[in-house]
Amino acid sequence: MITVLGGSFTRFHKGHMLMLDAAIRTGNHLIVGLASDDFLKSHKAYDAPRYSMRKRALDNYISRFTSDYEIYPLDSRNGNADASAEYDTIVVSRETRAQAEAINSSRIRKGLKPLRIVEVPIALAEDLFPISSSRIVKGEIRANGRRVTPVLIGISTANSLKVMALDRYISKVMRNYEIFRNQEYELETDQPLGIDTQISAMKRAQSALGSRDYGVGVESGVYMDRITGSAIDIHYCVVIDRYSRVTVGTGSGFAIPPDIVRGIRNGLTESQAFVESYGGTDPGSTSGIAGIISGNRITRQELVYEAIRNAFIPRTGASFYGLDEKIQ
Repeated sequence: MITVLGGSFTRFHKGHMLMLDAAIRTGNHLIVGLASDDFLKSHKAYDAPRYSMRKRALDNYISRFTSDYEIYPLDSRNGNADASAEYDTIVVSRETRAQAEAINSSRIRKGLKPLRIVEVPIALAEDLFPISSSRIVKGEIRANGRRVTPVLIGISTANSLKVMALDRYISKVMRNYEIFRNQEYELETDQPLGIDTQISAMKRAQSALGSRDYGVGVESGVYMDRITGSAIDIHYCVVIDRYSRVTVGTGSGFAIPPDIVRGIRNGLTESQAFVESYGGTDPGSTSGIAGIISGNRITRQELVYEAIRNAFIPRTGASFYGLDEKIQ
């Protein structure tokens, strides 16, 4: 049986390695179709290394794992994948799966068995955007996905606690990054209720984005629980990236004491209502109301961190959400 894989491999990178690894794991004889120089001249917007150089890079990698392979020049997108009865499997990315399905349709029309399609998730760079040869050429990232320049992340807040929570999370998924605190934003209310919480978080994120890679907005709001009638405090996070893609997440919710609920109904913010009911100073920039009433078993920073972490889940797990598709 034979597994086929095609590509230009103009800047050999981590994503190419994952594709080749998947092809080698099929255990079949491997045929790699490598785009010819003439084909690339008419299909790439940037200069590509010569065929011999690209072939050498492939040989150097594949030969570390198997000797059961061949590399042939590819002068068209499909090569002979829709015509050879010897082929059994084709390895593709999410980006090229439709091409493989078109190949199978052509094979069926010709009376050939359709190829088994092995789809490999697109590899993400450090900034959680897909790795691509074009990004390497532009000098944004290296072949291993590391950023050449820092990932720029803005967050709209006057509260240092939110900045610290964001830095705590980002440090777990990125190395080369810079966080900017934006304090020039306008909100319609100081105490959002229900959907206004999400709207405020969105406005914060939009204001923080600017020309950066990411804009982050975190808002604490009050939601009414229809079962018990309790007021629930929930932190809501919006993350917008430079491609205008939006992801959201929330932190754990907790029931607000009745005294504070009465204050909110009288027009106070949660913090103002807390101080009026129980005295002390504004808890918003310390452990928060959650920290005080829970005996610091949970703090506001932890709730903010949860919201940010959860808003990034569709980005770190991009293949499950379709966020690993190539971005133009």
